[in-house]
Amino acid sequence: MIGKSLNERHTLGPLPPERAVALLTDALRTNAALLVEVRAQDARMIACLVVRADPPGMRLCRDLGFEVKRGGSGVFGLLGADAAKLLTQLTSAEREWLATPCGPRETKVFLVAGGTALLSLETEGGKVVIEAAGR
Repeated sequence: MIGKSLNERHTLGPLPPERAVALLTDALRTNAALLVEVRAQDARMIACLVVRADPPGMRLCRDLGFEVKRGGSGVFGLLGADAAKLLTQLTSAEREWLATPCGPRETKVFLVAGGTALLSLETEGGKVVIEAAGR
């Protein structure tokens, strides 16, 4: 952690969109069913995907009411409106995006992986399309 400020060591900044899409694409191999399961509960749900949790990611998950072990990965769901209230570091436009229900073939994903990202995952004709959203 040499060369990083205390703020950089203890908070999660935004992931670059290309990196976030690559991480989600890779995580789909093992987590696709869980992401879809969260979305199937309600169009207002967002899937929170944690990949290789680091200490700032563990703190963020704890703040959201979930325990994650260091290096752990997993999926949990939150109502988008609740996530919008809890994730105060997001802009008002990002919080509004979270609070808006998903489209018919869309799953909204809040990615926590050494940083954070908002992603939209849609299925079109059997293909999965992933786009960075909100930022």
